[in-house]
Amino acid sequence: MSLWEKVVDVALGKNKEEIPVVLWAYSLVLRRFEQITERKYYEDVKVQLRSILAFQKRFPEIINIHTYPSAGEGVCAISNAFGGKIIWMENSPPYADTIIKEPEDVDKLVSAGIPEANAGIAGDLLKKLEYFYDWFPKDLRENYGYLDGVVYAPICVEGAAIAMGYDKFFIWLRLYPDVIHKWLKITTEWYLRYCKAIEDIVGKCKFLIVPDHSPHMVNKEQFNEFVLPYLNKVFGRYKGALRLWHNEGKVGNKLEDIDKIDAEIWHFGPFDDEIIVRAKTHFCLMGNIHPPEFEKCSPEEVDIKCKKLIEKVGIGKFWLSTGGGLAPNTPFKNIDALIASAKKYVNIFLRK
Repeated sequence: MSLWEKVVDVALGKNKEEIPVVLWAYSLVLRRFEQITERKYYEDVKVQLRSILAFQKRFPEIINIHTYPSAGEGVCAISNAFGGKIIWMENSPPYADTIIKEPEDVDKLVSAGIPEANAGIAGDLLKKLEYFYDWFPKDLRENYGYLDGVVYAPICVEGAAIAMGYDKFFIWLRLYPDVIHKWLKITTEWYLRYCKAIEDIVGKCKFLIVPDHSPHMVNKEQFNEFVLPYLNKVFGRYKGALRLWHNEGKVGNKLEDIDKIDAEIWHFGPFDDEIIVRAKTHFCLMGNIHPPEFEKCSPEEVDIKCKKLIEKVGIGKFWLSTGGGLAPNTPFKNIDALIASAKKYVNIFLRK
């Protein structure tokens, strides 16, 4: 049985005797391998492949969700596809210019039609993905479940909010709710076309990864009206695949509603009570040591944090990780400590 198959069994509750370590190590960490700027990492797909392979070789016991190319598209894809400019920075991810100033702008975008799936920076990512798919080692694909059938999408509802500016998005939820729905419908449709374009490269989706932080930015009523239907339209398209939702923001005030998200895994953050999250949701939990603390603490402190966390969430339907992406300067000895702690405490707790 491959490592990926074991990890999937844990997520589905079939394996209650292991605690896999699954990380969210992305460009801010991986660029350290070649000691280059963030922007240069995005520009060079060969550098990305070398860095990702080096990280995997350094930590063969883990799964890294971010084993995927990047064009800096994360927060920019929707805005850029609909005509927004990307603002680049040397040592930070890029951000997107807003393309909606007035409610009438949404009508204009609707009239113009939904862009092609490869519009803007999304097309750059698709080209990089083709390169990865050709050159990524077969043995790693088979053991870790990488690339084949993996659809890693950018932010969804949050991407639509960024495209118009958070200020307008949240104000218009109250002033112009119909306009927001109109905008979310066309952006979600583009998003699904983009996911299909990814499938055309990697094959039928087996593992869907959707980062979206909008749920912790709205109240219960707004979540149920403006966020949940659109997230679940995406997740619902891929029933039968393993589906992961990433959001490390605090949502403890609406866990019963969060539980309606149609995904198997939730990469959750350190701000909600783990015991309550476990009790009130159906997810395999991935997390949730606070990344800045993980970056600064000693290996001994990592061990203590792991023990406390495992005591709260238990073994089974749990992937040990940080509560969000790894902080840029995370010491690799702390990742070693995380791996060692997972092995140590699964044995201790199984003997009880």
